Amino acid sequence: MPRLALALAAAPALLAACAGVPAAPVPGAAGAGFDPDRAPPSLAPLVARASDAVDRLQRGLARRLVEEVADAPHAVAVCRDEAPAMTAEVAQAQGVALGRTGPRLRSPANAPPAWARGALAAAAGRPAAEVRAVAFDLGDRVGYLRPIAAGATCLKCHGPAADLSPGVRAALAASYPADQATGFEEGELLGLFWAEVRK
Repeated sequence: MPRLALALAAAPALLAACAGVPAAPVPGAAGAGFDPDRAPPSLAPLVARASDAVDRLQRGLARRLVEEVADAPHAVAVCRDEAPAMTAEVAQAQGVALGRTGPRLRSPANAPPAWARGALAAAAGRPAAEVRAVAFDLGDRVGYLRPIAAGATCLKCHGPAADLSPGVRAALAASYPADQATGFEEGELLGLFWAEVRK
């Protein structure tokens, strides 16, 4: 089977690993969060739009990373060059603000929106299985957070520094001289997808 076919066959497993296993709400975000599946009727369409935007970004990014899984330094380039463009494209198509953030940033461009900082700080270092998607009524908009788990494939670029290949270490040093996004263990919360939808 060709490499791309094998990679695409593995995509569902990678996507599941990157999604995390929902179990408990993300704590500490602005205001009281609520289960996106139990959104108030007035907010449900906005939450659904935010969730759909995150789905699209997550699937697109997972697909590209699976294609590069055999050459982890290329995956660094995908996150550096393609992920921001992919995020902007999905955000524009869905009419939302959209991004990824984490407790230890690789790029300053991925800093969390102000309303998500408390949730991110409270979830940092926790097993991703203990964190689930959550939505927030932010007054003039709805905020949405979904966990990103550190799967085995993620650890090729985000694992303990001593375990990274020389090629990955060189790619990270060249692209992200202030990188803090290593040292994660499998199953740990790697970060959060976030989305905002205006009312």
